[in-house]
Amino acid sequence: MIPGLEPIPLRDLQALASVRAWPVEGHLDELPSLTPVRGEVRAEHRGNLLEVSGELETIVSLCCDRCLGQFNQQLRVNTDELIWLGDDQSTESLSAAGLDPDSPDGLIESLDPRGNFEPERWVFEQLSLQLSVVNRCGDECPGPPVRHPTKNAATTNSTATTVDPRWQALLQLQAPEQEPLEQEDNTNA
Repeated sequence: MIPGLEPIPLRDLQALASVRAWPVEGHLDELPSLTPVRGEVRAEHRGNLLEVSGELETIVSLCCDRCLGQFNQQLRVNTDELIWLGDDQSTESLSAAGLDPDSPDGLIESLDPRGNFEPERWVFEQLSLQLSVVNRCGDECPGPPVRHPTKNAATTNSTATTVDPRWQALLQLQAPEQEPLEQEDNTNA
């Protein structure tokens, strides 16, 4: 847990009647990073809405989905979000709050007005949204290791020992099985 980002009751934010800011400096338990998460989160209670904004950054280490190599990715967030407070997100209530219910940037999140706002959870969610669905180390990614079939068994065995063991099952499926084919040809002839 990042110190200072403890959950705060929404009623306390409402009583504050101004913007509450949290400095962010530390590591998240749910998102291992190489550098501490740094930045700031701000929240303001606005009646039926909670306006939350923040600037955050960190560096995470990821595994490339193609070559299985490790690479670092910088995550940067500069965002703001409106969170509906309450259950009634009807078109009328959103319009009364001055929001366009048909907007693509509409309200997706909602909180119980008697509940808490969790700044650390919000930080985790915003940084997680910056992670790629497919991790690639870059344009120069070599891709999966390639093994070319050879007739020399000694060369094949030495190549197999240098291949990443995580790819071994796939390489066994790709390797041509010539002996069973020759036996079938002899029996059919």
